[in-house]
Order: sequence, then C-alpha cells, then structure tokens
Amino acid sequence: MQSVINTLDKNSPSTPRRPKLEDLVKDSGWVNETTAVTQEPDGSLVHWRMPLHQVVAARLSYPAKSLRSELGGSFSKCVVQVAHEKRELAEDWSSGVVSALNFMDCKKRTAW
Repeated sequence: MQSVINTLDKNSPSTPRRPKLEDLVKDSGWVNETTAVTQEPDGSLVHWRMPLHQVVAARLSYPAKSLRSELGGSFSKCVVQVAHEKRELAEDWSSGVVSALNFMDCKKRTAW
C-alpha cells in the first residue's frame, strides 16, 4: 500500500517551514533608534523610526503590500538588503511587525 503525504500539512517533514519575521530580525540584528521592523515583498527588512502604533496600524491597513511604497521612505531608518540568493520571506511577512521588546524577548529565549 502506498503512503500519501499531505503537502498542505505544516507538520509534514517534507514541507519546509519558513521562518517567522522575528527570527529573521534576530539573525540580522537591531538598528538603534528604531521602533519596529517589517518585511517587504522582496524580502528586505525595513527598520522604522515612526511610533510603533503607526507601524502596526499601517501593516494592518496594507497587508501583503510594501509599506515603504505606501508610507514613503522618509519614515524608514534603515533597509537591510539581503543577498538575492539568501532572501527569504517570513511566513508572517505580510502581517508581522517586530518591536524592540519582541526582539529582546526573542534574543533572551534563544540565549539560554
């Protein structure tokens, strides 16, 4: 009898898991004087210098879109470009916002 693997099952060993946005930010690091990080559709990470609640509201208003194009680049502090072959979209890129507290908590959890 043949076994059938459900490729839509996230727990299936044959389905590679994409990282969460906080994992990508943890690996790339935090930029001083920023309030939040989001990810663009091209895989780049944008560190914002506007109030956190505005970044969250913008992500909720423009899911799955480029916040840099919607809000303009003047609010971004830094864009972390990753080599094209290493770019990876987080599973929550279209809705995720990582704050400084999220970043510190993620670093603390993985430091043990």
